[in-house]
Parts: sequence; C-alpha cells; structure tokens
Amino acid sequence: MNNTTMRPVRLVASAAVVAAALILAGCSSTNSSTSGGTSNTLHADIAAGKVGTVAGFTKIGDVCGSKPVTVTVVDGYGTNSWSKTVKAEIDSEAAKCKSISSVSYTAGAGDLAATNAAITGAAAKGSNILLVIPDAGPGQAQLASVRKATKAGTIVVPFASDPTGKAGTDYLDYADQIPSFSGQAWAQWVVDTLGDKGGNVVFLGGPAGAAVSAQEFIGIQKVLAKNPQIKLLTPEPVTTNWDPAQAQQAMAGLLSQFPKIDAVIADYGAVANGVIRAYQAAGVTLPLLTSTDDNSLSCGFDALKATNPGYELATNSSRTWIGRVALRKALAAFYGKADHEPSLFNLGLVEDSTGKTADTKKPADACLTDAPTDASPSSLLTSDEFKKIFG
Repeated sequence: MNNTTMRPVRLVASAAVVAAALILAGCSSTNSSTSGGTSNTLHADIAAGKVGTVAGFTKIGDVCGSKPVTVTVVDGYGTNSWSKTVKAEIDSEAAKCKSISSVSYTAGAGDLAATNAAITGAAAKGSNILLVIPDAGPGQAQLASVRKATKAGTIVVPFASDPTGKAGTDYLDYADQIPSFSGQAWAQWVVDTLGDKGGNVVFLGGPAGAAVSAQEFIGIQKVLAKNPQIKLLTPEPVTTNWDPAQAQQAMAGLLSQFPKIDAVIADYGAVANGVIRAYQAAGVTLPLLTSTDDNSLSCGFDALKATNPGYELATNSSRTWIGRVALRKALAAFYGKADHEPSLFNLGLVEDSTGKTADTKKPADACLTDAPTDASPSSLLTSDEFKKIFG
C-alpha cells in the first residue's frame, strides 16, 4: 500500500478514549433479526462486535438479496495507496452482489467538515448503505454525523477507524482489527527473534495521538514488560504521519540519538520502507523489522538480506479487505439475513523471514510478482484488479 500521503488516521482526544476503544474491541454481542431498509436494521442478526479471525469470513452470496440497494463509501482521507486499495476491495466485493445498483465514493482528504458533510449528504440523498472510515479527525468528531445518518434510516457501518459511540445504537456495527493484538504479535516476534541476549527496539506510529498507534503501543508494552531483556527506547509512538519521507527523517533522528537499535516496529508498511532508506542513508546494517505487509518489503527482502545478514522481516495483514466485511454486515441487515462472521479481527503474523512462526510465508513466497510495489500481499484483489488501481 505506497505514496507519501497519510494512511487513514485515527486520532484520540484522551487516554480515556483509547481505553474505551479497547473495551469496545473486546466486546461481542448479537442482535435480533428484523427486515432491512429502515433504522430497525440496528437490531439485525449480524453478530455486532464479534471477535475472530479471517477464517470466519462469510460469502457475500449468503447475504445478498434481490431488492436493489445503493451503497456510499466515505473515507476521511482516501488519498493514499492503502485507501485506494480499500476502495477497490469494496468495489470487487460489491460486484458479486448484482442487486447493488451503485457504489459511490467520497474522499474527505483529511477535511473534517467535508467528511461530515459527505456522511450526512449520503443519508439525505437516500443511500441505503453507508460505509465510513471516520478518520478526518478523532472518531467522535464524526459521530454526530454518523448518528444523524443512522436516524435518517441509512444503514451505517464505520470501519478501519474507531468511531467511538455504540454499535446497535449509533450505527449498525464497527469493523476493524484489534490494534493491541497486532502490537503484541509484533513485539513477541521481536522477543523470540532476539532471544535471551535481548536488545533495543523502537516503535514508529502514525500521526501524533493516532488511536491505532496508541492501542498497538499498549500491546507492545504488555509483551515487553514480561521480557526485560528487550529495552523499548521510545516512550510513545514516534510520529510519522504514515508518510515514508517523514518516517525516514524520524528514523534518521533515532539512529543519531541511539547508537544501537536492534529492532524496529512500524505500524504501516510504507513507514517500514522509510525506515529502510534511513538505515541505508546512514550506512548502518538493517535490523529486525516488523510491520504490516507491503509488496515492496516482501519482494525486496532477499536482495536486502544478501547485504544485511542480520536483517529479518515479519508482517501482519494490512487488512485492506476490511471494507468487504463492513459491506457484508450492512447487506445482511438490509436484506434481513444473518451474518455471524467477526467484526473485529485478531491479526497474527502472515509473513516471517525466519520461518519460525507457524502458518506464515517467507517474503519471497508472499511477494506478488505481477502486482505493483504498492500492493498488499494479504489483499483479496486479483492481479488484474491491482493493475486497474496502480497501472
């Protein structure tokens, strides 16, 4: 997923918001089934808040019906490769349900007012389903608009960015990863790979105060607290705005500040690429690196490993497919069908160059040789679909 713009942003106003998001992520509830098309769909049989893995995916054919339905997607940013891939994944999934008559899309480009206007505007225009990435500001900054759209009778499913609020009241459901779980997975890989000798590690997040980075950091700290041989040099996520150029600059600063960094955790693959460039510019051998999956990381691993013997790579899914889940949940509510797949996902590692993590691929095997460098190897898009996005 990569260019020099921001990945979807999840900001928090306070530590209390982070804590509330974690509580929401851990809850699981199933609402009673009713017919679709009105605000009564808030009580649909869609297992709101259920936690699980991708093994629990539902097929869209099981939740598609015959009545025509319109879909609107509002992305608070929508300007980088990750967002473009997410949009393509939704389009790909929608094409499998012939009753979807249209899928419209608005990128807020980080403008909160424009994003809120797009949310309420979709409801005013009578869109049946509204999928929202509420990341043009803190999740709660878009919550009033989400509530208004819901009250207007639109089926609203926020995804990929914590909306705050309450599923089943303010919106139908919220679909995403559980960030703290990802943080634990990355940190445990660092612990296992460095072994008893230990070492120093840094964590690079997104924008200052980004909720996803803050929650991932909690997971990292939880693991490292049990492994004192690993020293976390960064007391909070290092700000990068999920921008490779800014990540390179931030990593260069860390390298000048700390003479020995044995592992880097970055919560976006494009940021990991910035980390690599910073090491190369400094003439320092690459360390252990763990992040979200990115085709340039996978395809470029072997060449880097040849000149950096200590370099190892582990990634989890960039979850560009999460919009598919949001769409299926909304369709199930609209048609009065059941969808018991998870809404919230525990994402373990999908790639490990050391080969020590079960059910993971080596980077060369994860590499999509006929897809662009911006591609996410864990995406559900075909090579042809990737080419339509990135050429």
